Amino acid sequence: MDLDDILALAETAEPSPLEIARARRVARTVQSAYDLSLADGYQILVDADLVDPLTAKVDEASRIARAAQLAKRGTITWTIGAGEAQGQLKWSDEMSMIFGNAPGTLTLTPEVLGEFVHPADAPAVREAVETAWAQHRPGDVTFRVIHPSGSVHHVHCDIEILTTAGEPSGIVATGVDVTTLETDRQERRRLATRRAMLCADLAARDLVTGLPTRSYLTDEVDRARRTTDGALIVVATEPATLLSAKVTDHDRERLTSDIAGLLRTIAGPGQTCGLVGPGLWGVLVCSPEQGADAADDLAHRIVDTFRRHLFTVQQKALRLSTCAGVVRFTAGATATGFDLLVDGEHAAREAGRTGMAVQVLDRPAPREDRTERCRSRVLHAVATDRFALYAQPLVDLGLNQVTRHEILLRVRGDTGELLAPWAFLDMAERVGEILAVDKWVIDHALELIGQGAQTSHYQVNISGKSLADPGLLTYVTEAIRRHRVKAECLTFEITETALIENRNEALAFATGIREIGCQLALDDFGTGYAALAYLKYLPVDLVKIDGVFVVDICQSPPDQAVVSKLVELCHALGIRVAAECVQDQGTVDLLRAYGVDFAQGYRLGRPEPLAASLTTGPTTIELEIRFPDRHTALG
Repeated sequence: MDLDDILALAETAEPSPLEIARARRVARTVQSAYDLSLADGYQILVDADLVDPLTAKVDEASRIARAAQLAKRGTITWTIGAGEAQGQLKWSDEMSMIFGNAPGTLTLTPEVLGEFVHPADAPAVREAVETAWAQHRPGDVTFRVIHPSGSVHHVHCDIEILTTAGEPSGIVATGVDVTTLETDRQERRRLATRRAMLCADLAARDLVTGLPTRSYLTDEVDRARRTTDGALIVVATEPATLLSAKVTDHDRERLTSDIAGLLRTIAGPGQTCGLVGPGLWGVLVCSPEQGADAADDLAHRIVDTFRRHLFTVQQKALRLSTCAGVVRFTAGATATGFDLLVDGEHAAREAGRTGMAVQVLDRPAPREDRTERCRSRVLHAVATDRFALYAQPLVDLGLNQVTRHEILLRVRGDTGELLAPWAFLDMAERVGEILAVDKWVIDHALELIGQGAQTSHYQVNISGKSLADPGLLTYVTEAIRRHRVKAECLTFEITETALIENRNEALAFATGIREIGCQLALDDFGTGYAALAYLKYLPVDLVKIDGVFVVDICQSPPDQAVVSKLVELCHALGIRVAAECVQDQGTVDLLRAYGVDFAQGYRLGRPEPLAASLTTGPTTIELEIRFPDRHTALG
């Protein structure tokens, strides 16, 4: 039996001695709760005499208010009396303080109460009250309250309906400040969402081999050389015989993956392996307890195993010409991870040139020698035209046509094979010779474009580091005039925007390019290389979302969130969006749904020599375009 049972019984029958005893036990419990409240420092704001619930008639609203007071809660009571139109509205002193007001300082009216409730939560409060009233059932609602000081608090209220003769006659809302509970709940929800959306850094792994990328391995070498002795092994591999022209890009990727798998097996789980360039592999050895010769022994074992192993390309056996370079370092070495990588590459090339299996450097090379050697390599490649230009199509997702091509650089290796340029360009940028490469690309690309029909649109890459040269705009303008290229057919795509050294020069180049009729694009957008600030002051026409957000977008909610919001941002700024690394129809459908303007990737077209792409204009590409059901669209 509880207090409600006793009150109900008191209204209908004379209680028995046992029931009276039970009632008095309940009264003693209430008295005990009252005493504990005083002992805890809780100040009773309204003087109330505790009486035997069987000796006095207590209305329902008073009973709820008394219970709320004991529980350190506040109440808001609205009752309708005889002849009243709007009823009476009052709140307890506790509720007044929950709303940020000293007791007795404010007369409560519906208008005053509405001013305290956060505008965004007012509809939910109104709906909860109306629902409880209409259904004659209790309800609850959590909402925000704005204190007179401007601070925002969360309040939870239990809503109870008062009845008279079976009809609603009032409302009592019992409330408590739940700001701490609500903020804790929001933080738990945020952490759960963050855990669910967090995924591996795809930029740290090469997509074909699964090995760490050049930049990741460079950082690992940097971290190791600060604290321990060790060595870096760089292994150079190339086919012993030229591959047939029938060998496809897929076949080459399969061979690269097989090489990576064998390297991991030889090195073992204790070493960090990485892909540092086309046909170049790095292994970081940090085991001082194994002695200085541990890396040398591992390098010889890798070279011997690779030379004896038979790889398979198009069901034909293939051997690799393999050599390696080893550069040792001591803890606290001043040479950076990039310096050690360059020295290892140089040692590997020297081993191949002299016919050795492995060449070992006991210490990193002097900085001046290394820098001069790298500059000589870059300038020699430019002077001897050891480059080739390819073009990869971009599909306009609105027109379902190839309307653009990105011009891509390829570097000729020692055997004449064309290789991806990322390791070469990294070296050129670090030693300050990327401008020479960019000028070679601009001049030769515009020469080939000028010889064609100029029916497509071409995107030419320029490093952010080259923008510091004040003569670059003049060089581009003269090349456009000399080769008779339509300026409106060109977009200059800035790569590595983090390397922009002079914002004023970058702005001058971007503004000048736009004035002569060309467009401007930012590459690798969203990975941190392109700052959002550039969208404010550079007259950008197009941004290319980095492929790391696109390659797995159909299975990755984080990538979907990033891409959709980047598209929304760019379109709000009047900028078009292109996506890289599109590999399947599902990705095309998703990008089109997000409003991406252009798509690029092997699914839509592989790179081909630039001269070949100049013979065709915009072409329709076979992509499925899925429209919503007609009735759904009309609805």
